Amino acid sequence: NELLARARTQIRKRRYTDHLRDNVQHSIEAAITDALTGLHNRRYMETHLTTLAEQAGSRGKPLALMVLDIDFFKSINDTYGHDAGDDVLREFAVRIRKCIRGIDLACRYGGEEFVIVMPETDLNVAGMVAERLRRAIAADPFTVDKGTKRIDVTISIGIATLDNKGEPISDVMKRADQALYRAKRDGRNRVVLAAA
Repeated sequence: NELLARARTQIRKRRYTDHLRDNVQHSIEAAITDALTGLHNRRYMETHLTTLAEQAGSRGKPLALMVLDIDFFKSINDTYGHDAGDDVLREFAVRIRKCIRGIDLACRYGGEEFVIVMPETDLNVAGMVAERLRRAIAADPFTVDKGTKRIDVTISIGIATLDNKGEPISDVMKRADQALYRAKRDGRNRVVLAAA
């Protein structure tokens, strides 16, 4: 009887420990992941962007940074409702993952704005990837409202690269953001490369 009681106690302790470990793992993932899209969140990006930039600089490799924005996203929410907007964001994240490499860092920056960090990628290659992504979004309408409606969605993309060793990554981000605003100002649904 005592052996049985001790075995039960040890099994209960093990299950409790496993449960605690799973909770900690889940909490860590929740802290770095956007709950809606499953992509990394802004906090994760900001903590890793400097490291990626330093690695690129020390290896003498380029680093491309894309800022993406869903065109007229507010009108999607206003016309079809926030649930439809959430459907678009989820599908958008799936399409991003299909168009980038495993080493690329895709993050939801906020609202309908996303950032993709592409190590060892120059401006020309980043431009080709961005164009492929832009076409993948525009070519196939997004399904919303449990498959009852289809919405045409387009995106605007701004790209900048870390070319100068020691350049602050915040400057690269600003240049990519300015390129995004040029894409929006020039008619949306386009890719704009930032001048160095």
